[in-house]
Amino acid sequence: MGSLVERILDQKPRLDLIPERAVAFERPQSISVVIPAYQALPEIGEQLEALGRQDFTGTFEVIVADNGGSPELRKFVENHPLADKLALRYVDASDVRGSGAACNRGVREASMPFIAFCNQDDAVHPNWLSELAEVGSEYGIVGGALEGESLNDRAVAQWRPLPPPHKLPVIGHFLPMTFGCNMGMWRSVFEEIAGYDESFGGSGSGGDIDICWRAQLAGYRLGYAPDAVVAYRFRSKLRDAYEQAKGYGIAEARVSRQYADLGARGDNPIMLLGYLGWLAFMLPAWPWNWSRARIGQWVWAAGIVNGRLRGSWRYKRFYL
Repeated sequence: MGSLVERILDQKPRLDLIPERAVAFERPQSISVVIPAYQALPEIGEQLEALGRQDFTGTFEVIVADNGGSPELRKFVENHPLADKLALRYVDASDVRGSGAACNRGVREASMPFIAFCNQDDAVHPNWLSELAEVGSEYGIVGGALEGESLNDRAVAQWRPLPPPHKLPVIGHFLPMTFGCNMGMWRSVFEEIAGYDESFGGSGSGGDIDICWRAQLAGYRLGYAPDAVVAYRFRSKLRDAYEQAKGYGIAEARVSRQYADLGARGDNPIMLLGYLGWLAFMLPAWPWNWSRARIGQWVWAAGIVNGRLRGSWRYKRFYL
């Protein structure tokens, strides 16, 4: 059996649900990069250095929207050696908890017509902004690719699969989405759909699915820029990986319930037996599963299943 997440990514989108809307865009010449931050030190330094290596020929600014209101992060950003080159700004976004709220605050402080979002602990590739801008000339919202080799050791890099590089993932047998750590959107589109739904709170899991779906349902196509690559940092502790996976599962169940009337759904409940059988067979206690990579894969899958079952109970709709 393939991994649980790989099976999700093989879904076909319901593109027939997207209303026709003729919208003309041009290649953005100026971009605001928004980084939602929380306890961001020291990893954010690597992301800022990566942004300093961009080959984008237009102008761009970088806004660090701090959801924790950290004096240490403020000092780090304001005194960063790339502050002038990046037009770097610190924004206190601690009024409302959650990465979505931080993104919304960052966009309110932005001065450019096109917004690019990335995370504090990742590292964008040098052509990230230029590739988002190229595809942004045709789409209201754009997603890029993720790679897990650059920032993770070999074992951790095998803990969870990332979306295949040739297409965007589809969640809930509904519409494609892109992750908030690698997304571009015209500010006019962001404002029309009222930005992120701050009720997702906390880590904001599920908020990126929701904003992608709302943009598409408003008539804006989601484009894919496979060469706009972000080096993605995995959680390197088993407990942290498990909690992240569980949060993803709960969030996916929520958006599936939220958009059920439009056609979002989970899998057949009988699939639960298959998933549980796989987890039992791959149990880390068995001698052939004692590698760190295999244990991490099992923990991630267990977190996903637990989260989806919890989400199914919480939102009164089976999702697996």
